[in-house]
Amino acid sequence: MSEQDGVIAVWRVGPQGLLGGYALALVPALAAAARWLALAVRPDLDNLTSAGVVTGIALGFGLFSWWTVLRVRLELTAEGILMVNPWGTQRLPWPQVETVTLGGWGAEFRTLDGFKFTARALGNFGEGRRRQDERFAELQRLVEPLLADPR
Repeated sequence: MSEQDGVIAVWRVGPQGLLGGYALALVPALAAAARWLALAVRPDLDNLTSAGVVTGIALGFGLFSWWTVLRVRLELTAEGILMVNPWGTQRLPWPQVETVTLGGWGAEFRTLDGFKFTARALGNFGEGRRRQDERFAELQRLVEPLLADPR
């Protein structure tokens, strides 16, 4: 990964997690498209109601999928760490980070004041432990020199 605009590296959910996230959004969207096509072929109140309900459900699934899987990422920048998780976004400047370890839900960054922040982008999300270990090893290889650099 090249350093571009201060970004050292970016991790997202693994391929299997992304596939699941896109499927969770796409399948209901296709069902909604089919209902709207049925409405175009046979316009009546039942088809209109059905198309509206299925579209609402598809929007809900799409938003849920995007929020919990597709937007999740971990970025290492020259200034610090950016974690985008389903429950919020955390920014940690490098001088505040003490250690990084691999936890059950992803990479765990511990700060000097004792708080722990977890990056879900390195979580399993249906992948094998080996894949998670490989991704974490790459993260650790990039983070260790930055943690050792006193600023």
